[in-house]
Amino acid sequence: MASRRRKSEEDAGRDVISELPVEVKEMILECLPTRDAARTALLSTHWNEVWLRHGRLVFDKDFLECLSKYEGEKGMALINTINDILMLRAGPIKKFTLQVHRTSDPQPQQCDLDRWCRFLLRNGVQELNLYISRNHKLPSCIFLCRTIKQLSLGGFIFDLPVPSCIFPSVTSLFLENVEFSDNVKEIVYSVPNLEELVFCGCKGITNFEISSTKLERYIVIGSLFWMKLDESRWFTRCLKTIKTLILGARFLLCKDAEIATVTFPTAINLQVIELYDLSVSCAAQFAFVLQLLQNSPNLCQLKIMALDCLCSCDLTMGTRLLEEQYSCIIKQDLKILNTIIIVGFSGVTLEMLFVKMLLSKSPTLERVAIMEYVDTDIEDTSEDVNSWRKELLCFPRASPEAQLVCGEIDDSVFELFDYMWF
Repeated sequence: MASRRRKSEEDAGRDVISELPVEVKEMILECLPTRDAARTALLSTHWNEVWLRHGRLVFDKDFLECLSKYEGEKGMALINTINDILMLRAGPIKKFTLQVHRTSDPQPQQCDLDRWCRFLLRNGVQELNLYISRNHKLPSCIFLCRTIKQLSLGGFIFDLPVPSCIFPSVTSLFLENVEFSDNVKEIVYSVPNLEELVFCGCKGITNFEISSTKLERYIVIGSLFWMKLDESRWFTRCLKTIKTLILGARFLLCKDAEIATVTFPTAINLQVIELYDLSVSCAAQFAFVLQLLQNSPNLCQLKIMALDCLCSCDLTMGTRLLEEQYSCIIKQDLKILNTIIIVGFSGVTLEMLFVKMLLSKSPTLERVAIMEYVDTDIEDTSEDVNSWRKELLCFPRASPEAQLVCGEIDDSVFELFDYMWF
């Protein structure tokens, strides 16, 4: 009995976690925030060795808040802490994330970023996420790095005379609040392995032209731009390869009279189109959408989150555009289109004509969801809503399998979209 009791006491005192295999310990650290992973180094020499080989470092808002809490008034805490953690690494760094906000004091200098990036590249970084609140220039060493596969950049200025072939191994490129200067205009950058490109809130994006035969997802959100006729190649170049196109942020295009002269290549691979903040009362935007549909013969899904047409002052131009000038622009059937989702439907004439056209040109259509906004600040318009709903249900359909559902917006609607950025 006594021996059994002693054995039980010994088992209770064992550090079972520290006896786990190194591979299991590494998996545990990967599930922890960097601040907590660093604390495990205090447990024992075994954990310290695992921490020093830990290759996923995230210096985000939570880390910075924790650092400021414990470091007090030490002005160089952030920079010194990152320096110390990086220089003590005993293995490759697969992932590195740095999110520095305006409240961080001091802000990293250009020389700090350059030094960190050179170190990361020497240590085989594969996923690099850099978000800086101050406009820094992107360290030049990143452009030719062959280990980075996922690259996210925020707050940088793209202003360097770099080689025309950049980011040779990057498959996913996310750019947020990045500014492209006129110095990079007229250059077509080859990104040979790029599969997904995202612009979010960027400036001067028409200055940044890329070429990639593997590009499948092309996303422009939160970026206000004006595409002139001589800049249309910036957009049309990608249409030859992509499968998914997502546009948002009230994109501005050519003048109404000029949009018809923009030549769209046939988007032979395009299967999914998502449009955010589309204003059907804007003739230029609407003509752009119609031409895009005309040149997307293999489109499977069309998803639109529209602006409230009732807030628009001029629907006459757009209605005339559809009824007269562009009444037959969709000359060929959308033979593969099976899903249409429109959120923010108001029931105005132009929207009704647009849906009527889609129903008549989609012989394999299966699912149509029309969701309208409900404004609680205006008088009840349930009678008007029921009227246009009944009219929609009576529209002729090229597909006998098409199921049309009308309703009000709720949280489940947003699950229907692939890329919710707001």
